[in-house]
Amino acid sequence: MQMNYFLPFLSALLVSTILTGFLRSYGKKHNLVSVPRERDIHKKPIPRIGGVAIFLSFLVISFIVLRFILPNYQFSGDGDWFGVDRHLVAIWLGGTIIAISMLVDDLFTLRAWQKLIFQILATLVIIAAGIGIDRLTIPFGGSLNLNSLYIPILTLHGITYHFSLWSDILTFIWIIGMMNIINFVDGVDGLAGGVSVIAAITIFLLSISVAVAQPQTAMIAIILAGATLGFLFWNFPPAKIFMGDAGSMFLGFLLGTLTLISGGKLATVFLVLGFPIIDGLLVVGGRLRRGENPFTTPDKTHLHHRFLKAGYSPRQAILSIYTISFLFAWVALRSTTLNKIIAAIILIILVFALTRWLNVKIRNSKHETRNKSE
Repeated sequence: MQMNYFLPFLSALLVSTILTGFLRSYGKKHNLVSVPRERDIHKKPIPRIGGVAIFLSFLVISFIVLRFILPNYQFSGDGDWFGVDRHLVAIWLGGTIIAISMLVDDLFTLRAWQKLIFQILATLVIIAAGIGIDRLTIPFGGSLNLNSLYIPILTLHGITYHFSLWSDILTFIWIIGMMNIINFVDGVDGLAGGVSVIAAITIFLLSISVAVAQPQTAMIAIILAGATLGFLFWNFPPAKIFMGDAGSMFLGFLLGTLTLISGGKLATVFLVLGFPIIDGLLVVGGRLRRGENPFTTPDKTHLHHRFLKAGYSPRQAILSIYTISFLFAWVALRSTTLNKIIAAIILIILVFALTRWLNVKIRNSKHETRNKSE
């Protein structure tokens, strides 16, 4: 890692580590805790405001680095907001909307539709800044233009804002989906933070590669990795503090946005976060089959819950998922688009096979317990 990336990473790491420790003490003192529910793993109240540390350390370090130390690191190059690169402003503004609104949810509980409104608002900020998926690479050559339906809306300060049907719809689905996927996997200590660190470092390595060459995206990604890792020191099992929705939604928002800025590398991020993405889709599908709300119905059908039911410890569960995420991240960084798709298919098969295997172990465990009781 070059020195100009290492120092921001280390700064974010240190600030996040110290701030998370402070928030843990503050949360315990003021009773800002997550009280154990039936589906929860923890058995005692634990502060759940750790996401604030991830957000603030990322915001402060990225602002200092990209506004004062490396102001030449530009994203869009075709227009500013408030005298600042508009892509960067959108990241900060959208991230702030998510972090604050979801902190309110952590402390006072918002309804599902209220949370969705803030997710939509943050995503619209990203779309308004011109961040989106313009093309999809076709495995066997060429690409698909998603800006075929391009409608100019208005021109303001030399910037033309437009509505691009397919690009904006896919961007909308991707970012909101990423927010909820990371939130879904935040059900066992260290899981959401760990896979997010792996994803952020993967985006960083992708961005500094010769093929992509985006130092500004790399800087944002490595600062996010540092901020998340600092929190993870406190959140690794047994967790001393939780990130809450403020942390998980913020991480999903940033990872989803960075994927688009780095050139729409959806296949790469899908491989890194394939486990939580496929797991989330399976859980949503199961809830829909049962006639339940796919986003708000509490249950223990996630993959990490199956690991625990099968007799594995939280550390064994998350380290298993870390390992698989790391291996597929390595594959993603070294593969062509076609090979990434093949790897994604293998990953999907692996998740189904692992789910099946865990279900068998759970049934066998229940059967052995029943025989012992008899």
